[in-house]
Amino acid sequence: MTKQIHDTPAPDARACLVPLSKLSVHAANVRRTDKRADIEALAASIAAHGLLQNLSVVRGEDGRYGVIAGARRLAALRLLAKDGRIAKDFAAPCTIVDAAIGPEASLAENIQRVAMHPMDEMEAFVGLANEGMSVEDIAIRFGATVRHVEQRLALGRLSPKLRAAYRKSEITLDVARAFCLSDDHATQERIFKQFGKPITYAQSVRAALAGGRIRASDKLARFVGVEAYVAAGGRILRDLFDEDVAFLEDGDILQDLASQRCETLRQTLLSEGWAWAEVQLNHGQIEGCASERIRPDRRPLTAEETKAIAALETEIERLDGALETADDNTDLWDARDAAEAELDALQDNAQSYDLALMAHAGVLITIGHDGAPAITKGLIKRADLKAVRKQQRAPMESKSSEEDACEEFGRDEGPRLSKKLLAELTGARTRGLRAALAQSPRVALALLVHVLLRRSVATERVSGVEIEARPVGFDDVDACEQARSAFMRNAPQEASTALAACLEAPMEDLAAWLSLLVAETLDVTHVGLAQQDEQRQKLSDALACALDLDMTHYWQASAEFWERTPKGYTIAALESAPALAKLSEAKRRAKLLAFAKMKKAELARNAARLLGPSWLPDILITPPAAGAFALTAAGRSALNHQDASSNVDAA
Repeated sequence: MTKQIHDTPAPDARACLVPLSKLSVHAANVRRTDKRADIEALAASIAAHGLLQNLSVVRGEDGRYGVIAGARRLAALRLLAKDGRIAKDFAAPCTIVDAAIGPEASLAENIQRVAMHPMDEMEAFVGLANEGMSVEDIAIRFGATVRHVEQRLALGRLSPKLRAAYRKSEITLDVARAFCLSDDHATQERIFKQFGKPITYAQSVRAALAGGRIRASDKLARFVGVEAYVAAGGRILRDLFDEDVAFLEDGDILQDLASQRCETLRQTLLSEGWAWAEVQLNHGQIEGCASERIRPDRRPLTAEETKAIAALETEIERLDGALETADDNTDLWDARDAAEAELDALQDNAQSYDLALMAHAGVLITIGHDGAPAITKGLIKRADLKAVRKQQRAPMESKSSEEDACEEFGRDEGPRLSKKLLAELTGARTRGLRAALAQSPRVALALLVHVLLRRSVATERVSGVEIEARPVGFDDVDACEQARSAFMRNAPQEASTALAACLEAPMEDLAAWLSLLVAETLDVTHVGLAQQDEQRQKLSDALACALDLDMTHYWQASAEFWERTPKGYTIAALESAPALAKLSEAKRRAKLLAFAKMKKAELARNAARLLGPSWLPDILITPPAAGAFALTAAGRSALNHQDASSNVDAA
């Protein structure tokens, strides 16, 4: 039942009260989206102030009414009834409109509305606050969030001059919010005068008001950590309108904390054996350093390390895939950072610096853009460069005193030759050895194996031979790992007997050892971007050709591989599938079109099935050797016969 209250000037529009149970949203209501947006806030406002605007309804059958405008108000009333804050048969004030103009009335009510000016809302909230109403009470009564009310009250702390400027559109709302960073009206107006009008860039205003303060996102602040800064008594100025903007006010505290952490890092590095460690917080270079650096030696990875690194790389790849579809998932990023840090630690653990060289080199400590410490090791000052080179040339087995040296060469008695004469004599011997060695492949091969062996087993340099070998830790196939394990069990381990063992070994053994040790230095992995990547690929192709390498013995295109390739790449590969080559052109095109419409997982399964395990991407195909496609006598005869037939047809 409805109860008529009064007639309006239009005979087809009347105000009436309708129970909630007889109201429903009319199909002609033009609001299709956001029907339930901020319903809780609207319900709170209705509970505090009543329904200030009637529902516009169309009379239906059986005494029911369809809400043509006011769907959100109806939803809020139902929420209040469900919570017991109003009666379930609450009679809602309604205005009845003609069904013929229902859609037009709905459109007019939803369009012809103007949002309240922020300054008007601010002044109203300030008035309520001045009357003693708390921020929480204001938020509850008007269905707003506490933060929204706090932001509006913050605008109330703007100087009257800036409020007037905002009403005259001389500053934007974002700029007005930026001025709220300071409560001092004189400071606000001084900064306001510095800018041309209108002021539209809020960041410039924040920077001017921040003065000497440091942003919490600054690399030095991130290096120290905001929590450590606050714990030390540091003060923070936060922007009420932007949660990501904060400024540290106590620069001295921040600098002291940064210096303390850097000193801890410096002492740790010095304890490792470096000659010096310097800190540069503002720039990342040290005057007087040579262009050269000492490099770490890298030992082969153990089976456990190789397995752990492979697992971490797989996990990082999985997390990267998940992050492509995740919207700023902090947990995923934290997990990826932790996995990457563990991977870096494992890889760093497999390399070490020569302590004798470290005694003449140092470390630079700086701060990266992300706030993480950036440590550059192995720097050499120009004054120490000569000592480093001398140390690099010095024999590993040399004694530290002249007496030990005389004992080693069996000349512990009698007068010694001068340094100059010794240099001339050993130089002459070098020339003789080089000439003789050039004529003895077997001895040269033994020497090469010896150098590579010492580098592989003990990461030692063999002084006097400038052959450089850097074994690369790699996840090799089982056959290669088994061959290496067998070799290491039988290989000479002691430096004093290693050369003699190599000289006595049969040529076949030396050749086998050499193959394995040289293979251990090979790493042609690349990402196809830099010029070095192209050079690596050329080397890889040349070696594959020389070895007649068949990559299908080591790699196969699985469904998992196809899921990781771009869809266009997969479809292009399917064009060469044998099963499709047998089809007519029309059926082949239809099949490819069907593939294009498939989801990636289904397409991957089809690619794995149709292309099979023998398919290889271009980058893994071994190129043909020179002369592999030579023209045979039979082929030449066939071509001559074809040419003769063509000439007869033409005649």
